[in-house]
Amino acid sequence: MSEHEAKRQALAALVARRQGLGDPAALDSQQRAAIDREVEAVADGLDAAAPEPADPEAAQLHRAAAEYRAARQLRADEDNVRLAERGEVFAPEDDA
Repeated sequence: MSEHEAKRQALAALVARRQGLGDPAALDSQQRAAIDREVEAVADGLDAAAPEPADPEAAQLHRAAAEYRAARQLRADEDNVRLAERGEVFAPEDDA
C-alpha cells in the first residue's frame, strides 16, 4: 500500500467514525462512496494556515487531512515528474 493510500484510509476511518459508521471496510458500496466523497471534501477544504483545533478529535481529523493532502500532492508531483522524463505533457493547461 502506498503512503498516499495509507493516509487516505486513515482519514476515511476518522470520517466514518465521526459519522458513527465504524470501519469503512465494513460499509456497503453506497456508504463507502459517501465516505470517499467526504474524505476528498475534508482534504480540499482544509485551511493549512489555520491553527490546529483545540478539540482532540477535531485536531486528529485536521492532522489526518493535512497528511493526506500532502501525500496526494506528492503523488501528483511524482506522476508529473515521470511524465516529464518521458517528454509527455503533464500540466492540464498544456493539454490540447
